[in-house]
Amino acid sequence: MAKLIKKGFTLMEILIAMALVGILVAIMSPNLAKVLPDKKKAMFIKAFTRTELAVSAMLADPDMYRNVYDYATVSFKNFGLCNTDEPKGLLKATGNVPAAGENKFVFYFAQQVGGVAPEGSTDVETGDGLVYAIEWQGNDGSTDRDADAAIITVKLKEGNTVSDGIASIDIKNDGTILCGDDKCTEYMEDRFNLKKK
Repeated sequence: MAKLIKKGFTLMEILIAMALVGILVAIMSPNLAKVLPDKKKAMFIKAFTRTELAVSAMLADPDMYRNVYDYATVSFKNFGLCNTDEPKGLLKATGNVPAAGENKFVFYFAQQVGGVAPEGSTDVETGDGLVYAIEWQGNDGSTDRDADAAIITVKLKEGNTVSDGIASIDIKNDGTILCGDDKCTEYMEDRFNLKKK
């Protein structure tokens, strides 16, 4: 009769296997942080792209930002995002025109990015935790293409806490979007690499 032999691992073999796994984890863990995406960078790039789309849509709507050329003076009376006049056409006809003046940009920007701007605030919050802190610059109604219209500082909201600004975006009267600080420039130079540095 053949004897039954019990096969299994000895305590020493199990301890050696656990030690090897521990060594591998110790070697790999510093590199894992480099593989994970940088959340701040990813959210800022998302905000920058959203801002480009929102500003483009705002300028493309002639009821919202109507360009008026004065042939007598051979210059624009109204041009671009610095225009604080009340909207025209359907926007005015619906009676849903809460914003003219300095609030106009904030109100329509909030609509374009799918966010809300609490009354009396220039911060636009979106459902994904982005906060666009808008500082209006175009209060002189300038018609100059390069005039500053707004500076947006992008922040993150987690729970009830809003972070300090991640980076800032400059918006010109003609809709040109530029980096407002070194952090924005750093993020946008390598916008497709989201790894932490």
